[in-house]
Amino acid sequence: MSRSRAILGFGVLVAVCVAAGAAYLLYARDRSQEQVRTARQVEVADRSELGDFVAEPHVLFRSTALGDTYGRVAVVPDGDPSGPRALTPLSCERVDMAGKRGVCLIANRGVLTTYGAEIFDRRFRVTHRFDLPGLPSRARVAPDSSVAAMTVFVSGDSYASNSFSTRTIFADLETGELLGNLEEFEVKKDGAFVDAIDRNYWGVTFAPNSDTFYATLSTGGRIYLIKGRLSERSARVVDEGIECPALSPDGTRIAYKKRIGSALDVGWRLHVLDLESGADVELSETRNVDDQVEWYDDSNVLFGLPRSNQGTAETNTWIVAADGSGKPELLVPRAWSPSVVRGA
Repeated sequence: MSRSRAILGFGVLVAVCVAAGAAYLLYARDRSQEQVRTARQVEVADRSELGDFVAEPHVLFRSTALGDTYGRVAVVPDGDPSGPRALTPLSCERVDMAGKRGVCLIANRGVLTTYGAEIFDRRFRVTHRFDLPGLPSRARVAPDSSVAAMTVFVSGDSYASNSFSTRTIFADLETGELLGNLEEFEVKKDGAFVDAIDRNYWGVTFAPNSDTFYATLSTGGRIYLIKGRLSERSARVVDEGIECPALSPDGTRIAYKKRIGSALDVGWRLHVLDLESGADVELSETRNVDDQVEWYDDSNVLFGLPRSNQGTAETNTWIVAADGSGKPELLVPRAWSPSVVRGA
């Protein structure tokens, strides 16, 4: 084959690849636009109702309904969780609130995507902002709304991957001061410091005193539950196989996701552990739940699941009994990252 023919052939191949890539981008764009057009629109309450909703017990969450409300922080009355939602001025990737303050993890998408956090008050006014080093994953506010913990991915984007790396950061919600990275704390296992280079922490949950916390530690291919004191910047391993813990309001039980399957096909099932007796209950939800649950009250937990397996970004928030009984029920449609707020 002559040099000129080889060059011509290569040029044709490049042209075909470019055309195929352009066609796929157009298809993806059209498919996304079609999903938005055909999405069922959620009912939005009048702006004047936001104040009424938050004056009573309510559920705060990230709206995942495709369209104008996607990503917006919204509120529904506790007594009508599937009813009209009132929109706040905030847009978040992950959100949590307790009492009079909350934290909103954000992604500023552009040519170069950056990430950050916003602390807000009960009127959803942003009081402090700071940058985050990676993709938002988890957020939890202490019961007295004094501090928050935030986990981000700095490499990888899934807890099912062996290549992920996280940062878990604490912040004072009153002053906006960053209180440190959990990797900087003194963490011990069997009396020895945990300092392995592969260690990762995520899924913080706070005790009622807001100083004691639990979190997940991953190192050496194993998952551990740690218990610590924020004021002492220390923690210790107290159990194994407990991931994304969520402490019950009364401080007696931990809801968590338990890994099942192989390293190449990881899944999770929801469990609840009694901290005093050690009794462990598998909940009646049999679907794969990759989420840190929220306690609705001392008897039920909330969690998020994709609305379908058709590739939509929409999710639903479900509720299930914490004692293993009953069946999961849909609580808030097209919602993610719920917080149950019962008083300031």
